[in-house]
Amino acid sequence: MTVIGYIFLDASRDNLIPLSLQQQMLEEYAGELGLRFDELLVEQSYSPETSFMERAEGKRLLENVEDGDTVFTSQAKWVLGTAQEALLLINMLKDKKVSLFCLDLDGDIVQEAERKLVVSQGIAGLVQSVCGALSVRMESGHHGAAIRAVKARQKKAGKYLGGPIPFGFQVDGDGRLQQNGDQQIIIDKMLSMKEDRWSYRDIARKMQENHDLKFSHEGIRRILLKNQKK
Repeated sequence: MTVIGYIFLDASRDNLIPLSLQQQMLEEYAGELGLRFDELLVEQSYSPETSFMERAEGKRLLENVEDGDTVFTSQAKWVLGTAQEALLLINMLKDKKVSLFCLDLDGDIVQEAERKLVVSQGIAGLVQSVCGALSVRMESGHHGAAIRAVKARQKKAGKYLGGPIPFGFQVDGDGRLQQNGDQQIIIDKMLSMKEDRWSYRDIARKMQENHDLKFSHEGIRRILLKNQKK
């Protein structure tokens, strides 16, 4: 499996996010999933209106991506374009069994989510349903707002919205997050090690040695930050 990061630098500079910041965001997000990038593609000299499939790096990515590869990007709007373009792209990646994680939607928008023995609907079906509905209506460029509206309704109902399941939790039969007892015990061990002044890197190494869990030092930091003892 090849892990690819796609960085888009808006030529118009209207929505420009610096390369270094995008790279940091992508690396931290991938690290939480235990992944490291094999390749970072930097797209520049194009406006967001240019189809992803017509950009130099976007085209190269689609020509070279293989079954089982994983792609990360910061914002869905940089790769989806219109609803029709989005459906075409998603179907192309789905046929190749390629995952596409968009940080602003916090999940894989192509493949159904599967995390450690827990299978959940995730956001892939949601994004594809919204794009399908929009493709038969007038193209307004507001499919991102439609996705957020649907997600807001699901969140209000207490449903898990997809993306990486936080370590220490699992999704129950009703689609809601519940604590995972075994993982909570491991988190308690991490907290004790940190209290004993272990570094994040040393904790990550110990987790891999004792529990075969691959975390980056940043992933350990985030887990401990979210589970600080009151």
